[in-house]
Amino acid sequence: MLGNLPEIKTVKLKLNDIDVNCYLAGESGSPVILLHGAGVDSARISWSEVIGFLSKKHRVFAPDLPGYGDSDKPNVEYSLSFYIDILKQIMDSLHLEKTNLVGLSLGGGLSLGYTLEYPDRVEKLVLVGAWGLFSKLPYHLLSYWYTKSFLNELSYKWSSKSRRFVKWTLLNSLFGNPNNVPEELVDEIYASLQAPHAGKAFMSFQRSEITRTGLRTKLAERLSEINKRTLIVHGSKDTTVPIKHALEAHKAFKDSEIYVMKGCKHWSQKERPEEFTRVITRFLGKE
Repeated sequence: MLGNLPEIKTVKLKLNDIDVNCYLAGESGSPVILLHGAGVDSARISWSEVIGFLSKKHRVFAPDLPGYGDSDKPNVEYSLSFYIDILKQIMDSLHLEKTNLVGLSLGGGLSLGYTLEYPDRVEKLVLVGAWGLFSKLPYHLLSYWYTKSFLNELSYKWSSKSRRFVKWTLLNSLFGNPNNVPEELVDEIYASLQAPHAGKAFMSFQRSEITRTGLRTKLAERLSEINKRTLIVHGSKDTTVPIKHALEAHKAFKDSEIYVMKGCKHWSQKERPEEFTRVITRFLGKE
């Protein structure tokens, strides 16, 4: 995927004792950091169709967050504060004083948390099905008990044994149109589930951030504090982060736009990458 696109480079960033894999593309323009989602995601899975298009007008950086992809998977608590610190180290290592952040799901929550903590280092925000636009999950108490139970870990083991189940999950939760799910993607995610630590980082994140009464890190309550120009991109059929949260967030931000990807679910950037990239490129290019 990434390897088929022109001028995609890979670097290893040494952040204290953690090696972080990062893809780089583009020679000019304002910097953009692409932050992937959770589960068995990675920079490659989330952004392979997007990074090449974006690099025509921007310097693009797409790291595998620790616990994902080709980055280290240390035995730590994968909390939101851990990832905020990692993002700061990534920017320092890449000598980026200020950047645009494009965050999907978990990456969206990380973008929000980072902007609240380091506002002077963020230019613009793009949030895609973002974690943190809500204060509670759908069926929150049930979700809380599930993340604490053995069933959470067992679900990854079950998924790793059934390619058919992986494809069903993509159709059920991530893609609105079944014709947009390439078999190569099913194979890639199925292969990722075979890794020894598949799901480790996300299970740790869930147990850290999901409490009995709500989310530990209160992002939704602080959206009005963010004064960066923000674009919310959201699938109209997203069941992971229902669109009502995107609409509520749009009202809460001081300066935001919203673009609804009609018919898409949680992975609009993969389902219709050309439309997605066109929308965010236009937004990032505005004065």
